[in-house]
Amino acid sequence: MPHAALPGLSFTAIDFETANPKRASVCAVGVVKVRDGVVVDALETLVQPPPGHESFGHFNVAVHGITAWDVMGAPTWDVVYPKVAEFAGGDALVAHNASFDRSVLTQASEAHGISVPRSQWLCTRDTARSVLDLPSYKLPDVSRALNIAAHSHHDAGADARQCALVLVELCRRLGPNWMTQLGQHLRTW
Repeated sequence: MPHAALPGLSFTAIDFETANPKRASVCAVGVVKVRDGVVVDALETLVQPPPGHESFGHFNVAVHGITAWDVMGAPTWDVVYPKVAEFAGGDALVAHNASFDRSVLTQASEAHGISVPRSQWLCTRDTARSVLDLPSYKLPDVSRALNIAAHSHHDAGADARQCALVLVELCRRLGPNWMTQLGQHLRTW
């Protein structure tokens, strides 16, 4: 049985995968829109990494399984970014390890000469640390602790959706003053 909505809990969750250790090397992005605590829309795509960042590192490929072959014919970040920005609108962006995802967004955009406006970000990993006592705060571990079904980890679309579900469940556990609690974790970058 689905949970009741959480009026006022509206945001866009975002997740990136990179081709190599360079943060500008975006090769996949997933974004999920939440309105009143309910997932209502999603957008995901493979991305051709920016010029100078196209090489796919063995470690990164082992993590997410995306190769140079997979992104042949995929749109470049300068084509994808406006779609992501329009999809998110003025929402706060939510990510599990937000500093990583924010840096990918910023550095991939800089590689294409795109100026990214400041926006509000919330990190579900940090929020989970303030609510749960776990030995590990990796997304699958937090999901398991919150009784959220397993997902395809390191798939940008699946990770963005999982991140959204984690935040919704954390807010349920925070109770009626969840909005005040979340406010303590919002950062503007």
